[in-house]
Amino acid sequence: MRPSSGGVPMTAPASTDLVARLEALEARVRELEDVREINDVFRRWHYACTGGFNGIPTHRTLEGIDLLTDDATIEVQGLHQPGGGPHGREELLAYFKPYHGPEGLLPRVFQTGVDYGVTVTGDTAVQDSNLIILTGYNNGNAAFSMSRYRNSYRRTEQGWRITRIGLEQGYTVPLESLQTAAEYFASMPQ
Repeated sequence: MRPSSGGVPMTAPASTDLVARLEALEARVRELEDVREINDVFRRWHYACTGGFNGIPTHRTLEGIDLLTDDATIEVQGLHQPGGGPHGREELLAYFKPYHGPEGLLPRVFQTGVDYGVTVTGDTAVQDSNLIILTGYNNGNAAFSMSRYRNSYRRTEQGWRITRIGLEQGYTVPLESLQTAAEYFASMPQ
C-alpha cells in the first residue's frame, strides 16, 4: 500500500475503482455534451427555416446546409418515397430553393422542435422530436401543423452533422390567416 494525499493508504483495487469511476463519468459527460450539440444543430436548422417577419426571409438554405453532411438526405412522408428524397448537397440546395424568401412557396414559416430524445452510439446518433409549425403559403392559405422528426447524425471534424432528416406528417389545421405580430398589433385599436 502507498499513502494517498490525505494520509489514508490507497490499495490497488481502490485506485482501479476510482479510475473506472472517472472513466464512466467522462463517458457520461461526453454523452451529455454530444446530446447538447446534436440538439443545438437541429435548433439552428429550425432557426434557418423560420422567417417571413421582421425582414427575415424563410428557408435561409445557406445557413442550414452546413448543418448537414455532404451525403445527407431528407424524406418527408407524403412527398417522398422511402429512400427517394433529395440526396447530397446539390440536390438539397435545389430542393429548398423554391421555398426561399417572400416570393417562395412558403413565405411565412415559424417552426420549432420539442420533446427531443437522442440516442448516441459512438460517432452516430438518432434524434426523435416533435415539430410545431405555422406555415403561410404563397397562395394565401395558412396552417398550424404538428409532426414528428426522426433524424440521423454523424460526428464529423466540424462536429455533429445531420445525415438524414425524416419527417412523419402528423396533424394540420387550416388557419383563416397568418399575420406577423406587427401586422396584428397594427390592426388593433390604439
